[in-house]
Amino acid sequence: MKNFRVAALVILALATWGAKLQGATPRKVVLEPLEMRYGDTVRTGIPFAKDPTVIRLGKKYYMYYSIPAYSPERLPRETAALQNGWNAGIARSEDLVHWERVGDLDLRDTKGERIWGAVAPCVKRFGGKIHMFYQRYWKKAGNNNIWHAVSKDGITFYNTADEPIFVMDAPWALNRSIDAEVYRVKDRLILLFATRDPEGKVQMLGMAHAPYRSDYGPDKWTLDSTDGPLMKPDYEWEGHCIEAPTVLKYKGVWYLFYAGAYNHERQQIGLATSTDGIHFSRIAPEGLVFPAGEEGTWNHGESGHPGIFRDRDGKIYLFFQGKASLKGNYRLSVCRVRF
Repeated sequence: MKNFRVAALVILALATWGAKLQGATPRKVVLEPLEMRYGDTVRTGIPFAKDPTVIRLGKKYYMYYSIPAYSPERLPRETAALQNGWNAGIARSEDLVHWERVGDLDLRDTKGERIWGAVAPCVKRFGGKIHMFYQRYWKKAGNNNIWHAVSKDGITFYNTADEPIFVMDAPWALNRSIDAEVYRVKDRLILLFATRDPEGKVQMLGMAHAPYRSDYGPDKWTLDSTDGPLMKPDYEWEGHCIEAPTVLKYKGVWYLFYAGAYNHERQQIGLATSTDGIHFSRIAPEGLVFPAGEEGTWNHGESGHPGIFRDRDGKIYLFFQGKASLKGNYRLSVCRVRF
């Protein structure tokens, strides 16, 4: 672990880029890995969790993540076969390092009936509410698309519509939209998402927006990426995939961390910056800021799917998933972000 930490800090400390743009200068970013490893064992008996997102409620932190189906021997008797698939789990912490499972996400439709299948949740607090934007299969489209739910306690969420609030519709892409990320730019709530080319081979990022403080319903979203993707894989380390965007604004600059390469292909974390929150450019030379670990480390097979979190004291953390080998099980960890 020590060798990995030193290597990561050296690589990241050397990552400088960009001249001054419109009065704001992208800053050098250093990621300091912390000794946090979390995996949910309830469904398979083996620690597993991926796709992290974190918020703070009072004195406690809540982390939301994707978990796989139950193994046959662990399937609860009251769980119907149709309910046994990927879902979201919740863990709680007082220090961002030691986490305790709370349970599965309690997701309800607009009538209050329990539903399943929410994965890759993006949970944010804004406008006086706890919002969750997540992907879920929609039979009408035959694909995953973005849904929206709200919560008062961070445990039970209620869908705001009985259909996706955003369905990708452009000739350059499938009607697939996953890995939601939202953030505010002036009077708009920006939605970033991952989608694929019409052949389903290349994963790319798209952008849409809705009026800020609206109900974020299906009729509120306008696609911005009408002619092509916001970002697509351009470098060897990104393979055929860019996904899992997560965005933070710091001193006039938006920092977009993203995952490059598909899962099971040694996914790693890249960074792009923007001075308007709309147009992003990778840091030089190829965007990569957080590589997978050295051979023998817990994340040698992948460091991927980042999720950014800023605490009340201004400290910033980047959560991510990792695994020891390409075929290993995912666990979650975190880095302290310094500018």
